[in-house]
Amino acid sequence: MPIDANALTISDYALMSNDPLVMKVTKSLLVNGAVLSDIPLIDKKSLKITGARWTGNLPTVNWAKLNTEPAVTKGVPTPYEEQAYILRNAIDVDVKLLQDENQIVDPRGAMLEAYLQSVSYDMNDKFINNDHTSGNPDAFVGIRARLDNPAAYGTTPELKINAGGTDMTQSGMTSEHANNFIEYVQQMLDWMGRPEGDGVVLYMNDTLRRRFERAIRVLGTGAGFRMTEDAFDRRISMYKNARIVDIGRKADQTTRIITNTETAAGLPGAGDRTSLYAVAYGQDSFLGWQFESFQNAVKDIGLIGNAGTIMRILIDWAFGIVQVHTRALARIYNIKV
Repeated sequence: MPIDANALTISDYALMSNDPLVMKVTKSLLVNGAVLSDIPLIDKKSLKITGARWTGNLPTVNWAKLNTEPAVTKGVPTPYEEQAYILRNAIDVDVKLLQDENQIVDPRGAMLEAYLQSVSYDMNDKFINNDHTSGNPDAFVGIRARLDNPAAYGTTPELKINAGGTDMTQSGMTSEHANNFIEYVQQMLDWMGRPEGDGVVLYMNDTLRRRFERAIRVLGTGAGFRMTEDAFDRRISMYKNARIVDIGRKADQTTRIITNTETAAGLPGAGDRTSLYAVAYGQDSFLGWQFESFQNAVKDIGLIGNAGTIMRILIDWAFGIVQVHTRALARIYNIKV
């Protein structure tokens, strides 16, 4: 698949768009922490994307003597296919509500803001946890299922890393445990081929993010940890060049997307463990595509119906995620918190 090096993220749309509705939507997604702000998006009017990954079957290299013929060599890449999924909703408000002189907030704006908050929660949950067996078959497969099924999704088995119950609890974290945790994070980045964390986002829950910072304080050194700011002047935690992100909670606003109750095997349950996920973004690793520009997917339709009594905002966005490289995704599990 040809990848456009100028792929844009939702953050880029928020900065560049002069459409008030698109600006409102994109900035709301950013404020609410939607993972969409991390994913580079290319425009491609296709509901399916095909490509090939090299999964250990590279061409053989031949070393030759003088005056010998070249040996013919070729590899056999593994084909893959990714599907686009559609986010489609209409926000309808009666014109009488818009004309009500007693209103203190814009009814359409309030409804759109609530919807976008729900999109952020749901998108983040799908990105980590969705599968097509017990989850939603009309949404993309999340990175947990991709790493659990390397043969089906072309991930690398060794990038599902067992932390061996490394103790990151408040009472149990020693300098040894803190060092072990940092080493697992560095091991993951090394095996992803991104030792400095370039283009990588580390997803975890709020507890592990705090314990990550605590581990650095326990060690008493920088240990690669630093703070910076993004284009919206938000403070961002970094490990080397990898961004540290709390993936947040589900739409119930209570349940963590990445829980603290995983088993030692990394399964949902009633344990006391959690996981850290990593995604290497870029045109040669992991990105997304959209059927049409995000600016065209959010439309203020205006009055609808024969009576013209309803004002409608339409969100109709088809997009998908593409895992180009076998080492674009990783997970560290069995971290005790």
